[in-house]
Amino acid sequence: MNLYTSLTLRYLKQNKRRTLVTIIGIILATALICGIGNICTSFMDYQMRDQIQSSGSFYATFTEMDKEKAEVITKSLGVSEYGYKKYLGSIILDKKNSTSLDINVFDKNTINSFQITLEKGSYPKNESELIVTESLLNKWNKKIGDKITLNLGELIYDDMGMISKLKNPQKTTFKIVGTLDKGPYNSKLFAIAGFDINSANKNEKFDVSICTKNPKDIYKTTMSIGENIGLAQADEPNDEDYSYNDQTSMYYKNIEFNEGLLRLLGASAYSNINKTLILIVALVASLVIIATIATIYNSFSIAISERKKQFGILNSIGATKSQIMKLVFLEGFLVSIIGIPIGLLSGTIAMDIVFKVIKTFFSTSMFGELNLRVVFSPIVLIISTLVILLTIFISAIIPARNAAKISPLEAIRNSSNLKVGKIKSSKLVKKIFKTEGELAYKNLRRNKGKFRITLFSLVISIVIFISFNGFVDMFIEANQINYGSITNDMTLYENELLTKEEVQKTIDELKKIKGLKDVAISKGYTLNVHVDEKNINKDLRESLKQSIYVDMDNSTYNFINSRLYTPGYFSISNIKLSEGKFDRKTAKAENGVILVRYSYQESLAQKGKVVLTNYKVGDTLNCTVYSYDSDGKEIKKEVKLKILAITDEILTGDMQYPETSFGVVAYDDLIPSLGITDDKSSSNLYYVATNQEKSTRDEVKKVAEENNLSVIDSIDEAQKLEQTMNVMKIFVYGFIVVISLVSVTNIINTISTNINLRKREFAIIKSIGVTPQGFKKMIYMESILYGILSLLYGIPIGICMNVLMNKILEGVITVQTLIPYKAILICVVAIFIITFIASYIPLKKISKENIIDNIRQESI
Repeated sequence: MNLYTSLTLRYLKQNKRRTLVTIIGIILATALICGIGNICTSFMDYQMRDQIQSSGSFYATFTEMDKEKAEVITKSLGVSEYGYKKYLGSIILDKKNSTSLDINVFDKNTINSFQITLEKGSYPKNESELIVTESLLNKWNKKIGDKITLNLGELIYDDMGMISKLKNPQKTTFKIVGTLDKGPYNSKLFAIAGFDINSANKNEKFDVSICTKNPKDIYKTTMSIGENIGLAQADEPNDEDYSYNDQTSMYYKNIEFNEGLLRLLGASAYSNINKTLILIVALVASLVIIATIATIYNSFSIAISERKKQFGILNSIGATKSQIMKLVFLEGFLVSIIGIPIGLLSGTIAMDIVFKVIKTFFSTSMFGELNLRVVFSPIVLIISTLVILLTIFISAIIPARNAAKISPLEAIRNSSNLKVGKIKSSKLVKKIFKTEGELAYKNLRRNKGKFRITLFSLVISIVIFISFNGFVDMFIEANQINYGSITNDMTLYENELLTKEEVQKTIDELKKIKGLKDVAISKGYTLNVHVDEKNINKDLRESLKQSIYVDMDNSTYNFINSRLYTPGYFSISNIKLSEGKFDRKTAKAENGVILVRYSYQESLAQKGKVVLTNYKVGDTLNCTVYSYDSDGKEIKKEVKLKILAITDEILTGDMQYPETSFGVVAYDDLIPSLGITDDKSSSNLYYVATNQEKSTRDEVKKVAEENNLSVIDSIDEAQKLEQTMNVMKIFVYGFIVVISLVSVTNIINTISTNINLRKREFAIIKSIGVTPQGFKKMIYMESILYGILSLLYGIPIGICMNVLMNKILEGVITVQTLIPYKAILICVVAIFIITFIASYIPLKKISKENIIDNIRQESI
C-alpha cells in the first residue's frame, strides 16, 4: 500500500460520519438508477410476452388470401418465417353469463408464434383435430382421443352487448388430440384446430403471417409483396379500404402490421412512442444523477476545506498537482467500490420484493396480472455502474482541482476563503430581519464558495421534489386517459323501455340507500355542434380537420359525434361544477346546459385529453339536435344552448370523455323547449355508483329485483382499476421518498458541516459582544435566507421541469400542464424545517464550546 492510499484510508476512517453519508448517497443513487433499469427491462419483458401472446411473433399479416397468393407471399425474397391461420367460428358456452369461445385454425408455425405449449397428446394436423386447455376439457367432460360436436357460427349481440344468438350455425365434429396448460392471456378456456396448407381448397380464404430477418425491413418487404399480388400501389386509390404507409410512401389494403411488437423491437413506424419513453427515462435518470452529484460534490468540497493544511504540507514536501488530484480521485474510487456493488444488489433485490408484494397484495390489479419479474440484464448493471462512476468523477474533479491549487504557505497558515473588505449590505434584509439578519446576510456573501454549495443542494432538492410530484400527477392522469375511469360499479337494465314514472320510482328507491353516490339514466340525443374557427383551440385546428368526427364547412367545424345527456335531476345534482351555477329554473328559461370541458382525442400512436374550444360560461353553442318520432323518422332541429356551467368530470356511466366531440348535460325540462317531441318512454338503463361496500350493492340488487331489473355488477373491474392506480402511486411515490431521502441527507450534512467549519469565525463574532441569543438568531437568519433564496430559484426551475416533462409526454399522451401546488406548499414548509434542524444540531454543540479554544484552533 503506497503513501497516498494509506493517507486516504486514514482520512476516511477518521471522518466516519461524512464517509458514511457519501457511501449512502452512492448506494441510494446506484439503487435508483439500477431500479429504473430493472423496471424498464421488466416492463419490456412483460410487453414482449404479452404482445406475443395476444398477436403472435410475426411482424405482418396478409388477410383473406387464397392458396395462390399465399404461395407468392411465402416464397418472396426477404421472408424468413411464415405461418397460416383463419377464424373457423364461435360457440356459446353460457348464454346467461354471455360467455363464448372462438375456434381458430393455426398451423404449427403460428402455434409456436403465440408461444402455445403442449401439455399432453399431440398438435392438431388438420381442421378436424382440436387441442384445448385442461379446464375446457374438464368442462366438456371429455378426454384426449374423444370426439366432440360443436355448434359453430357468428355471434350476434343485443343492445346491452350480451350474446343473443348464433348466425348461420353449423354442427362440426372434432377429435381432441391434445391439451394445453393455458392459452394466451392465461385463458382457461381456449381451443385451436390444425391447418394443413396442402389440404386447403383453391378458393379458401385464410391469413398469411410473415417475418423478416431484420424487423426494420418488414415494411419494405411487405409493400413489395403487396405490389406483386395487387394489394399495394404508389398512386392514391379511390378505395377507402386502403391505408397509407409513411416509410414506403405506398397505399395498401388487407395487410396488418404487428405494431406493438415492432415498437418493442425498435422497428415500428410509430417511433415517437419509443423516443418518448427514452426521453422520460433519460430525464428521470438525469434528476437522480444531479442529486447524486450534489451529494458527492458537497462531500468532497467539504473534505477539501477540512484538509487544506494536509494538502499544503504534501505540496511543501514535493507532491505534484497530479498527485494531489489523484488523492481526491482515490477517495472517490474507494467509496465507490463499496457503494456501487451494494447499490446494484439493493436495487435488484428491492425491485424483486416490490414485484412480489404486487403479486401478493395487488393480485387483482392490472399490474398484478402482468406477472412482472425481475429480468437479470448485464447491460443494466454495466450502465448503472458506468453512470455512477462518471457521476463520481464529475463530482470530484472540481474539488480535486481546487485541492491541487492550494499553495503550501496559504494552507499552512490555514487562511480562510472569506472575502476581506467591505461587504455591501441589503436594505431590504436589514428592514425585515434587523441587525442579526444583516449580519447573517453579510456572512453568506463573505463565504461565497460555501454559500453556493449549500444553496445548490437546496435548489436541487426543491427542483427534484417538485418535478417528481408533478410527474406523478401527469403519470396518473396519463394512465386515466389510457385506461379510462370506472365511474359506476353497477348497471341496472330492462329489455323493454320503461316509462318516466317507472324510472323515477326506481331512482327514488335507490336514493334512500346509504352509500349510494349517484344514479344516472342512460338517455340523450345526438348533437352536431357548429363552431367557428376563431373559437377552436389553435393547437388543434389542423388535426381536427383530419378527424372522422369533424365535418368542415368552410371555416366552421361541425362536431357530428356530440351528445346531449339527460341523466336525471338526481345525477345532475351530483355533478361537480368547476365554473358557473346550474339551477333548474334558469336552465329552463335560457336553454341552459353544463359543458364537459375536456374531450378525448386519439390518433395513431397518440392519445390525449384536450380542450377543443375557448368557450366559457355565458357563451352559446349553435347546434343541430337529432331525435326520432313515434314512426322512427329522424327529426333535425337547429337550437341554441347557453353554457351555464362547466364540469371537468367524466360523466357517470362513461369511461372516458367524449371522443373529439362535445358533451353537454341538461334537465329533461329542456327537451320540450327545444321543440323536440319526447315520447312517454324513458330509458331502460341505469348507471349506479356506490361506495363499493357489499351491503350497499346488496341493497341496490334488492331494489333492482323488486323492479324486475337485471344487474351487471362491475365491482371487480372498478376495484381492479383502483388497485392499478394504487400500484402506480406506490412505484412513483416510493421513488420520490428515496430521492428525497438523498436530498435531505445532503442538505443536513452540508449545512451542519459548514457551520462546524466556521467555529473560529463564530467565536470571533461572539468575542466582540454578540449575545448568545443574538448569535442564535443570526444563525437561524442564515437558515431562513438559505430557505428563501433556494425557493426563489427552485420553484420556477421545478415548474419549468414539469412543463418539459409534459412536452415530452405529448409524444404519446396529451395531458394538461399541471402545476403541483401541494408539492410547492410542502417544499415551502419542509425547506425551513430542514434548514432549521440542520442549523440547530451543530449550533447546540458550538454553544457549549469555549470561545478561546475555537479562536485558537487551526482546523476542525
